[in-house]
Amino acid sequence: MINPTLAEFRRITGRGIALVDFDLPWCASSRIQERIIHALARRFSGSAAVVSVDVDKIRPVALEMGIHHVPTLVLFRKGKEIRRFVGLQPEETLVTAIENALDNVQMK
Repeated sequence: MINPTLAEFRRITGRGIALVDFDLPWCASSRIQERIIHALARRFSGSAAVVSVDVDKIRPVALEMGIHHVPTLVLFRKGKEIRRFVGLQPEETLVTAIENALDNVQMK
């Protein structure tokens, strides 16, 4: 999902595992990260939510989350931040983080 509403953002991050990419469409690093985010969304469809948020469109969330640089990626488990990545991240780093988060949920 790209640019969820504030209510959708809270719903998505409040259950299960969710990776949120906070970005700006005019930022070159964000555009590169976006391709990886789309691939992750396809790969983890049905097991983890992967979304992009334009920080200009949902500024209150960006401020609340302390987003100062884009891209910033935040991994959530049931509404709680469990990991944060600042700057462009390779796909394999994010795959490992999501898989570890999913494994931890299944073990509980």
